[in-house]
Amino acid sequence: MSSRPSIIEPGESTDENINKLLYESEEDWYGDAAFFGAMAHQPTLLTRIVSLFDAFSQGEHIDAETLELMRLKVAETHQCAYCATVRTQDVHDEVAPKEASVFGEVDTDALTRREYLAVRLAEQLSADPHRMTDGFFEALGEVYSDREIIELLLFASIEVGLDRFCIALALDTTERSPYPTGLEYPFENFD
Repeated sequence: MSSRPSIIEPGESTDENINKLLYESEEDWYGDAAFFGAMAHQPTLLTRIVSLFDAFSQGEHIDAETLELMRLKVAETHQCAYCATVRTQDVHDEVAPKEASVFGEVDTDALTRREYLAVRLAEQLSADPHRMTDGFFEALGEVYSDREIIELLLFASIEVGLDRFCIALALDTTERSPYPTGLEYPFENFD
């Protein structure tokens, strides 16, 4: 048995609002409750993070499909088994045909210029933000406003941190989700 904090399953919280969020994460958000279930140990923070996610998904500048492509690239870059496995349900059908283009070398032909640059931003911020050049920001500026670039950076930064949260917990999917369980992380058994 792991000594890492366990997840709180839907229905297990003493806070009905948290249980509602857990059920929503299982049915709507990701099709799995593990991510929200880990954060449910801190109900106030979970509620605020969900509000933050809502703000991004309802953004007027960056579409949710681009954000999902970025999220997947961050997951691949960090080798987060959980984040690379689960999918944001609201945009799953729209993103599925483009998923393969963000794994490995980013396929410029399969993505729009805006999507490509957003995914590259997510990759660079994940791998080494010190290498984000003025030339890259110049390219971003050709298709994104300053306001949009800040939104991309904020979203990718949050995803970088939350990926590391999932990795630290070696987060696995729940038995009730449609995803495989027993996810493996690099160095998981390293002591």
